[in-house]
Amino acid sequence: MIFSSFEFLTFLPIVLALYYVSSNVRYRNWMLLVASTIFYGAWDPRFLLLLYGTTIAEWLIGERIHSSSSRTARRCWLATSLTMNLGSLVLYKYADFFILSFRDSLAACGVHVDVQTLNLVLPLGISFTNFQNMTYSLDIYRGQLAPHKSVMEYTLFVVFFPQLVAGPIVRAVELVPQLQRGVNATWDDVVIGVNRFLEGFTKKILVADSLAPYVDRIFADPGAHDGLTLWCASVGFAVQCYCDFAGYSDMAIGCGRLMGFWMPENFRWPFLAPNVAEFWRRWHITLYSFMRDYLYVALGGSRVSPARQVLNAMITMTLVGLWHGAAWNFVIWGIYNGLLVVGYRWLSQGLAHARVLARALATPPGTVLRIAVTDILFFMSFTLFRSRGSLTDALENTWRMLTFDGAGRRELDPWVPLAFAAVIAGSLWREYGLGEKLAARLRGRAWGLGLQLAGYAALIYVLVLFAPHDTAAFVYFQF
Repeated sequence: MIFSSFEFLTFLPIVLALYYVSSNVRYRNWMLLVASTIFYGAWDPRFLLLLYGTTIAEWLIGERIHSSSSRTARRCWLATSLTMNLGSLVLYKYADFFILSFRDSLAACGVHVDVQTLNLVLPLGISFTNFQNMTYSLDIYRGQLAPHKSVMEYTLFVVFFPQLVAGPIVRAVELVPQLQRGVNATWDDVVIGVNRFLEGFTKKILVADSLAPYVDRIFADPGAHDGLTLWCASVGFAVQCYCDFAGYSDMAIGCGRLMGFWMPENFRWPFLAPNVAEFWRRWHITLYSFMRDYLYVALGGSRVSPARQVLNAMITMTLVGLWHGAAWNFVIWGIYNGLLVVGYRWLSQGLAHARVLARALATPPGTVLRIAVTDILFFMSFTLFRSRGSLTDALENTWRMLTFDGAGRRELDPWVPLAFAAVIAGSLWREYGLGEKLAARLRGRAWGLGLQLAGYAALIYVLVLFAPHDTAAFVYFQF
């Protein structure tokens, strides 16, 4: 039941109607828990046991961490939490990858063995739900959060349907207090919720799904196309990923806002980032902040020697890559982004001594140049990210992009630059708050509401006219 499907567009109004039948907090929470169970169970009810089992176990572990008097006991309970969450993630997501990598390592040493892979079905949203569970025990262990008395409220925090299968990764300290006290949507919340949902729906249906056929066709056989086509497909896939995942996040945040719930932003127009470090503070914000706060800082962060800082950054970004998929191309993709982040740190330190160059790069033309370089470096990596062949083929395709290899077919899609231009225009609109300024001017005007309704009608007309008939699954569901 994906957000852009007819089933969900039927499901959501029913949930909202039932939610507003009563203002009683307990009723609303139980109703949302049942609705979230139906939402997840519609995909595969067999995995409800795993979802609820790990969630309730995490709540019990949180109680034990808080009540244990000795540091050793608290560490043991924390280790239990991490083992349960990371263990189930490794089992379902990475077991076959490790088995096949072990086999290939032995083969490289001349030892050939037959291995049997597990071929387990990856539970929907396991990377997100397990991370949310881990933030709970980690925050209690650090003394930043008290355990929640209600197991029902904690369970609802994890399985809350808007963010259940693809984030944002919400921390208990952000959502559980809202569930405890109850929230009521104001008219502004409803307007913002509708706008965010429509914004995400447009990104997903009109942009991401329109780019998907071209991207799939090129990357089905990248070796048959020339370097310029690979650049076009990489840009297309980057825009597709952004509009697909940011679109999902917008719809999730919009769904929550329709009920009065606040959830953290997950994307902040990343293609306007002037450097790679800023890019990662704008792209998949909740994953990057999780890795920064619970891994990078735990490793010593920036409080250690420069060599250790580099190592910590590389470990963090490599695991960010591995989080995206159980394959070596994702590992290399993470290493590549780690090198970019480390390289930027060194470069920024050098620019501190080159004041003339630093001032030039701070001008509007210099800022545009920095944004363009950042985007190009990111686009270049998406051949690795999208590769479904061998790692050697992925690296070879990246080299062909760098050299603009002319061998192979040239198959460019004009929709790719148009889609990227539309994303940049939308990002600038949001960056400078033009929508809020326009809404403020329309507020209170007799014709303002009519103009807004005309805008909604025009958007729906464009979606009906130009959107693909087939809705593709969200790209990040596989992660």
